[in-house]
Amino acid sequence: MSMKKLSKKMLAVVAAGAMTMGLAMPAFAADASGETKKVTQAYISKTYNTEVGKAMKFNFTATQNISSADAVKSEVACTIPSISFTDSETGTTKKVSEEAIKFATFNEAGKYEYTVKETASEPAITNSEHEKLLMSKAEYKMDVYVVENPVGTFKVDQIVVNKTKNDKGTDADGGKVDISGDKTKNTFNFVNTYVQEAGTGPNPTNPDPNYTDNGALKVSKTIDAQDGTIDTSATFNFTATFAFPEGTDATTLGAKAGEDDLRPGTDGTYTFKLKHGENMKFTGLPVGTTITVTETGAANYKGSAEVFINNVKQDTVAATKYNELLKAVDQKKLGQNKNTVDVTNTYNHVPTTGIIMNTLPYVLMIALCGAALFGFVAFKRRR
Repeated sequence: MSMKKLSKKMLAVVAAGAMTMGLAMPAFAADASGETKKVTQAYISKTYNTEVGKAMKFNFTATQNISSADAVKSEVACTIPSISFTDSETGTTKKVSEEAIKFATFNEAGKYEYTVKETASEPAITNSEHEKLLMSKAEYKMDVYVVENPVGTFKVDQIVVNKTKNDKGTDADGGKVDISGDKTKNTFNFVNTYVQEAGTGPNPTNPDPNYTDNGALKVSKTIDAQDGTIDTSATFNFTATFAFPEGTDATTLGAKAGEDDLRPGTDGTYTFKLKHGENMKFTGLPVGTTITVTETGAANYKGSAEVFINNVKQDTVAATKYNELLKAVDQKKLGQNKNTVDVTNTYNHVPTTGIIMNTLPYVLMIALCGAALFGFVAFKRRR
């Protein structure tokens, strides 16, 4: 074999060996200078979604795996700090544990393997039709590499964490996560969502009495005929658009439109029809759901709306002319308390003269022009 071929084979063997060692060895982080350094402390983070403002404390566990072939068999306890949120923190909030994950005394060098999960919340929430706490089902594998330093003492040389399951409990794509104490970078993260149905009041386990009538949102229709004659067959078309809070959707609390499951389109819209005296009651909508409600313009009707969001009366909305679209609610967030949209349509009735009020101004203009023309002709004849 020539020296040239031998050199190529040797290079291939060295490259393969380097790749194998790279996969087997723990990863390193790069510092500001671009040099790599080992990570010896791990921090955990929590993302908490809530539109209500619910104080919560979240706890975690690390279970050591001593059955793994390359793991140390002696047991060493691992303690993960809890992460708490106050009732003033609403929306989406991310926090990193104030302290790093702690380990008991190591007695030998090697790799210690742990599975990290979320375990419980304080206070504990019993999921019901009006309230839920969506716990994270994520799982991480934490490998802790320990070395002897000096003789007879041991220290953490490197910590590597890989994600094995996502927040829904299904297999994750895997890969190393950031375990730093920087919340903007940390991806050793669990996501939880607390959700309460709108309109149930401050205590969802004992809903407000008005909830029975109004649900999470009620849209009602009234016709004001002015002359007292109401067309009960007149049908009005409505569109409601929903944008659900982070971590939720229409299925989270089993949202319904009347007796039917609420299944908005891909653009979040849902259409329905109402007649005089009818209403559409929506239930199962989470607090913080952003809504827009519009009524399509109807011939000879002019709409107006009285709206309450979280039991606070909003500015009255009214169309400026007949047969005009009415946007009764524009991007308002549903609250814990009463959420109602009462739409009234005024009918442009036909007077006994037979002249429709919509055309009356034009009739008067024509009459005025005719009178002016008659006066001009009469004046010319007299001249």
